[in-house]
Amino acid sequence: MVEDCFGSRRYRLACLVLSITTVGFLLVAIGIATPAYTDVAAVERIRTGQECVPGVPNASPDRRCSDEDWYRSMNNLRTSKWGLFDAGAGLAASGVTMLGFMLWSRKKAWRELSTPKSIWIVGLASAAWLLQIPAYDLFFMTELARGYYPPWSDSVVIPMSQVQDILLWLFVPYLAIWLVFVVGSRLPAKVFSNASGRPLVNAVWTGVTALLFVPVGLILVGAILEGPTMIVPLLWVVLWLLLCARSAALTRHKPARLAPT
Repeated sequence: MVEDCFGSRRYRLACLVLSITTVGFLLVAIGIATPAYTDVAAVERIRTGQECVPGVPNASPDRRCSDEDWYRSMNNLRTSKWGLFDAGAGLAASGVTMLGFMLWSRKKAWRELSTPKSIWIVGLASAAWLLQIPAYDLFFMTELARGYYPPWSDSVVIPMSQVQDILLWLFVPYLAIWLVFVVGSRLPAKVFSNASGRPLVNAVWTGVTALLFVPVGLILVGAILEGPTMIVPLLWVVLWLLLCARSAALTRHKPARLAPT
């Protein structure tokens, strides 16, 4: 296997993906084995309102602390447990997603990969967007279970509802972006193809795709490092669909007989 890693580009990529996946699961294991707090007794005193700052009795009669003091004290007492766990889970999710893609495309060279039909591009992009709702719901519930919020804080149902509303309100504009790429296209087509003899057209659609690719990539990096982990595979799918959408848009600038390539 080690010798294979120095072979073809596909083998080198497979080794890289396997390494990412292995590191991810290793970080998850380290995170599980790491204690959550440096001083469990101090954490309990803050949670019960006996103290707002470790070692300083809480003088408030209602046993509440200011949110600023509570978050500062709790953050100072936390270890890297959940940071390691989340980063590991994000890397593992990325690795498994990429391994799945490589298995799906294993019989084709990269330049031979084809896009799905327009309806599949739009359908998968829509599913990736809407599936963020349960992903963020799980994220907020996980943070609640980890003790990230003060006992007197509002229910996590509020941020869950806010995220859901934002995603639903933005769904139509999001969908419109994909339609700009795929309406009138002739698919399937080669993913990494260009419109022959149309350098300006190629540059324009590549640039537009890059403008979308960069923010999605940045969000992906944040999700890998800090969560929500469940949206990591969705974002990888969106990145792939953006490449497919670019190819779809370019088919409108090709002669009909050349559209499949």
